[in-house]
Amino acid sequence: MNIVILRHGEAETYASSDAQRNLTDHGRKQAQQVGLCLKELTINFDQIWVSPYRRAQQTADGVLSQLGSIARETDNSLTPESSASGLVDRLSTHNGDLLIVSHQPLVSTLVGLLVNADQRSGPLMAPASMALLSADVLLAGCCQLQWLRHAPTFEAVI
Repeated sequence: MNIVILRHGEAETYASSDAQRNLTDHGRKQAQQVGLCLKELTINFDQIWVSPYRRAQQTADGVLSQLGSIARETDNSLTPESSASGLVDRLSTHNGDLLIVSHQPLVSTLVGLLVNADQRSGPLMAPASMALLSADVLLAGCCQLQWLRHAPTFEAVI
């Protein structure tokens, strides 16, 4: 099973609330580039889970414009201040390849928890950064980090 954890694209600095921040034009381009990269990698996602925040929803829209139709779920447990350990409990019941679109610090803490069982060990993830993890079961410390990819080149690094 594969899981790609994606931080939303570049967003505006200010809005009436954090949840209402839009992607910039550059962030929209990043989202489409992520979609093209994932399409080239031929990962067949069964589902995409997306934060309810506007910039994450817009990122998912851009990615899906390149990947096509995937079952989409807006998930309130994917906001910036959400608990990574609570999300791991939910992930442990999921089967199939999954794409998650969320925010810092959640994306980094989630990668750290899934790979090293340590929330503080996750990689720095700038806007439009993504991590591919693989595992038989999505539990803390049971995943292997396959690659990290960062805008603008999306070349694989670890």
